[in-house]
Order: sequence, then structure tokens, then C-alpha cells
Amino acid sequence: MDAKLEKQISSTQPELGGLPRNKGRKQLWVGLALVLALGGYVGKDKLTFLAPADTAKAAARANTQAVLTVQLTPVKTRSFERELLVSGTVWAWDPVQVGSEVNGLKVQSVLVDDGARVVRGQTLAKLNSSIIEAQLAKKRANLAGAQAALIKAIQPNRPEDLTSLKYAYHQAQANVAQEEAYLARAQANHAEADANSTRYTWLVSQGAVSAQDADNRTTQAKVFQAEVHNGEQKVKAAKLAAEQAHDRLTMGNSGGRAEDVAISKSQLAEISAGIAELQSQLAQTTIQSPCDGLVLKRSVHIGDIASVNKVMFDLVRDGRLELRANLPEADIAAVKAGQLVRIGGVSGRVREISPMIDQESRLGMVRIDLPKNTTLRPGNFVKGEIGLGGQTTLAVPSSAVVFKDNRAVVYTTGDDKKAHMHFVEVGDRDGDFIELRSGLKPGDKIVAKGAGFIKDGDTVNILP
Repeated sequence: MDAKLEKQISSTQPELGGLPRNKGRKQLWVGLALVLALGGYVGKDKLTFLAPADTAKAAARANTQAVLTVQLTPVKTRSFERELLVSGTVWAWDPVQVGSEVNGLKVQSVLVDDGARVVRGQTLAKLNSSIIEAQLAKKRANLAGAQAALIKAIQPNRPEDLTSLKYAYHQAQANVAQEEAYLARAQANHAEADANSTRYTWLVSQGAVSAQDADNRTTQAKVFQAEVHNGEQKVKAAKLAAEQAHDRLTMGNSGGRAEDVAISKSQLAEISAGIAELQSQLAQTTIQSPCDGLVLKRSVHIGDIASVNKVMFDLVRDGRLELRANLPEADIAAVKAGQLVRIGGVSGRVREISPMIDQESRLGMVRIDLPKNTTLRPGNFVKGEIGLGGQTTLAVPSSAVVFKDNRAVVYTTGDDKKAHMHFVEVGDRDGDFIELRSGLKPGDKIVAKGAGFIKDGDTVNILP
């Protein structure tokens, strides 16, 4: 509206029913708007009313006018750095629980607390061992007795006893020799007496001697024959005594009976096993760390009664932590062992991927190693990104994508210079580009800049 027309309108204000100046001007503007809506337009010098046909032509001319100048870009494929968002809880790489292996003993001392760094074999706590030590002393005394009994069973004879047996055997051998000598002399006497008896018998037949002399010689031969028989019996008895002495000596040298030795060995083994058991129980009264690590939690106090079912210390083996993240089954297939994971200012790596998907939640666990110098603590909830590497995919500038009713939209245009709206499915971002999963094909030209200021069907100017 030019200055002349505004002056004419201003000159009519006193005739607006006495309304105040501002109020009258407001009503006037409302009236003018109504006139324009009914098909009129304001020329350079005057207000002109249009016919309905002219109104349609004016609208058509307005529709062909460009509302915005835009820049087009083609849809292309590009290497897209994919990242997978993960979240989960920081926990021990290998949690270790330490407790007592004996029941009923009182805790005497606790030497470490929460947060302590420990090494393999370090004493964590001690139990009262006085009862076990007394039982061990008793068993050791029994062991000494069993060892002596075994020695006696193996060789029941003392050295002096063996000496006596040897002397008896030698004496028996001497007796045999002596009796054999007596026998030899009796045999010689008998041979001589028998020869004399035979000669005297012949002399009697010759009348050289009397029959009495011959009888005397015969009687003497019989006497010596009896001595020979007696000597033979004595030699047999002496040999038998020598054999018995030899057997006793052999038995004395060979030791006790095999049955007695076996019984003694069995008793000794039983006592030795009892000692080993008590020694093991005594060693178990010292609670030691099974590995290097970090004491995560102490659950024992002085005066507690030890139980094999009670955990005393929770350790983080080697002080290593991990992130346990649960991923949907659709995403877990893209994760591989060794992939880099960014967790805030910390870098980790995927160590293990669960081979099983939970049937209810449809999630699978991924275990991510964290560096030892991390400030994260067990129980922290953290988020991270797994680098999946570069993948070739369709991508468009992020400025080309706008959202309507929470749906991604891009605009294309052709020779008609009309903006055409397309609903698309987008994915990850990589810098100034966004992944395009569906809705367009390679080569389609889309509005790269200004998409947020146009609507479907608008005419646009295209920058060359």
C-alpha cells in the first residue's frame, strides 16, 4: 500500500463511529483483509476488485513462483564408519571367592580390608589352630610307637640274641663232629673185636685155646657192636640238634613273620595318613589369596566361626575389570572379538561374545576388557561405542534430512522444479553424513540445503 492510499484511509478515521484512532485502524485493516480474501487487490494508486476467474489466475501465477532457491546433491554410496552403542555394568574379569575349608574354628585375625591389593599366597586371615595342633602332637607320638613296632616286627631279635643263636649253631656242629668221632672209634673197636672172635673160634677148633677164651672174645665183639649202634644214634641226634640250631639262626636273621610285618606297616600308614590330614587342616587355618588381585569385599570379622559355606573375601583376579554389555540378537552378529570399544576416555577391546541368546529378553552378552589403569569401579553403569569398521552404504548429507511427525523426510526435484517429499529410513551418522537404509536409490537428486523451509509441491529455484 503506497503513501497516497494510506493518507486516504487515514482521512476516513473520524467517520468510524467515534472509535478511538488505534481501534478504528485495527478494524480497518481487518476489513481490508476481508476484501482481499474476497478477490480484490490493491494496485499502485487504488483498490481494485477481481472477479472469481481472475482470482484463480492470480493464485496459479503465485503457485508458479519459486519459494526458495535450493541446492541439489545426488544420493551416493560411501564408506561409512559404523559404531554400535553399548551399555552395561563394570564387573570383575574373573571374580574369585575365598573362604575357609574347615568348619567350627574361630577367626583369630583379619589382615586385609576392602580395596587392598594382594599377591598370590598372601595371608588374608587366620583361624584358631590350637585344637588341631594338639591332635597333631598326639598323632606324632603314635607315629613314633608305630615305627618302633614295625622295626621290632621286621627284626624281633636283638643283636646279642642273634649272637647266641650263632654260638648255639656252631656248638651243635661241634657236637656232631664229636659224636661222629666216637662212632668211628666204636666201629674200629667193633671191627677188631669181631676179628678176634673169629680167630679164637678157629683156635678152639685147633685146640690152641680154650672155649672160654673164645666166648670172651665173642662177648667183647658184641659189646663193641652195641657201642657202634649207640654211637650212630648219638650222631643222628647231634645232627638233628644242629639242624634245629641252624633253623633258629636262619629265622633270627630273616626277622619276624610276614603277617606281623604287614600289620605293623598298616598301622604305621594309618597314623601317617592321620598326621597328613591334620597338617592339611592346620595349613587351612591360614586363609591365603589364591591369586594376585584386588579385595573387592571383606565379609569376615574377628570372632566369627568359620564355615565352608561362608565367603570371607571377594577378589578381582589380577585386578582386571570388564564391561558386561547386553546386545539385541540383531546387533550381536556384527560384533567380533578384538574390536575396539570407546568408553568415555577409556579404550577397551571385545574379549568374548556369548554363544547363547537369552530366550526371554532376546539379548546376548558381550564381555569387553578394560585397561588396568581405569578409574572405573565394579558396579559402575557405563555406555560405550564399538567400532565396527567401514561399510559401504547409501549416505546423504544430514542437512538434507528433516523430520515430520517423527519420520525422516527428504525432498527430490526434477525438470518440473517441484519439490517431492519422500519418507526414508535412516541409520547411523558419520560426521556430516547420515546413513540411508531405504526410500531412495543411488543417483536420485535431493535437496541438500533448505529442505526445512519447503513443503511437498513447492516450486523451487535450483542452483547450477
